[in-house]
Amino acid sequence: MEEEVLDQLCDFLSSGHSYIPPKNTDLTGQTIIVTGAASGIGRVSAIEFAKLGAKVIVGIRGQSRAEKIAQLLEYEAHIIGTGRIIGYDLDLSKLSIVKKFADKILEHEQHVNILLNNAGTVQLVHSVTFDELETQFGINHIGHFYLTKLLLPLLIQSKARIVNVSSLGHCFVDDHINYEFPSSSYNVQIAYGQSKLAQIWHAYELQQRYGQQGINAYSLHPGMIFTGITRRAPKLFDFVYQLVLVIVGKSLSEGAQTSLYCSLSNQAKPGKFHGNCKEAKTSPLAYNKKLAEECWEFSERIVNEKTKHF
Repeated sequence: MEEEVLDQLCDFLSSGHSYIPPKNTDLTGQTIIVTGAASGIGRVSAIEFAKLGAKVIVGIRGQSRAEKIAQLLEYEAHIIGTGRIIGYDLDLSKLSIVKKFADKILEHEQHVNILLNNAGTVQLVHSVTFDELETQFGINHIGHFYLTKLLLPLLIQSKARIVNVSSLGHCFVDDHINYEFPSSSYNVQIAYGQSKLAQIWHAYELQQRYGQQGINAYSLHPGMIFTGITRRAPKLFDFVYQLVLVIVGKSLSEGAQTSLYCSLSNQAKPGKFHGNCKEAKTSPLAYNKKLAEECWEFSERIVNEKTKHF
């Protein structure tokens, strides 16, 4: 597994690409949702979409905070034209809040052209969400799975793109998949990797199930960047991570390139995993149809169980 990660990391480091939308790109009239846009590549992506004329809805924890950040993003974007940024409360660790967010979208929007499932977390100790799901799997995958499920009729109607920001960390997972994440044998690296592998499977299965109805789904690795994702980690871990970034890291703008590529480029490949603005190598598990289907079915069961009283 370590050799696999090293091989893919070398590929990412040696083949950097950037994506520049064609000069005539105009997103006027399009509606785009970005989760986790308070900072990092989600913030950069939201600004770039608005610059191109889109109405961008950013999902950020806390309604007041979401509105304030949306205003800041509009200011940073120096928007000329139709672009605008709107902030709605979205907490992926609480499925009831995810439903309220989706209900607001379904009530007010006639179409959604791009859903960028960008938000993510890293936890260094075992913890659970409000819905008693392992935190990394709950936020990185289940929250986005449920949001996508709720919006799916509108996404199909809009022939939308769905983009999941995954990670090279999916290679940390071997073929012993365990969705229980017991605290007694908890491995943060494997739990994180499994949440990111689930995001790849999610995009793959969306394409298999709904591609013929006009949906195009993608997953990606943004590169090693400082997004604030380690801000709650122990100081030593955070220091080492920052040191590695100095050597091989990308800027936030560079890190957002593959998100923009998968969201906008006709060269991006539906159902596939991307990095450096091209299709990228993956773990052998990433396109395992049986495991992808099992993850989908497990996610459906969890979501149905946790939301049956909503």
